[in-house]
Amino acid sequence: MSNRRSEVRYDVVGALWGQLELHTEARLCNVSVSGALLESPVPAALDSTQTVQVAVDGEPVAVEARVRHVTPVSTDRTPLYLIGVEFVSLPTSVLQSIEQFDGNIASIE
Repeated sequence: MSNRRSEVRYDVVGALWGQLELHTEARLCNVSVSGALLESPVPAALDSTQTVQVAVDGEPVAVEARVRHVTPVSTDRTPLYLIGVEFVSLPTSVLQSIEQFDGNIASIE
């Protein structure tokens, strides 16, 4: 049998880092300027850094967040996970939106 590869194959010795990108919608349960609590159908790796995309005035904004805790929630239908994230870097537009949102909540009470 002949080798049908068109490129040279290299053996990797040792650890090799990779990246996996998943696009899964999560429900925002709680948010503050320091972090958020998300409800997701898939778990996230503890202490991993994730890019969370949020909408500010209808525009998508990427936010870097570190996963601080993952708690499975038992349901009869599908598995759910409560994921607590801490914001690593928060763009000004997201910060202002959260502060404005928080101010509106306080004025309702």
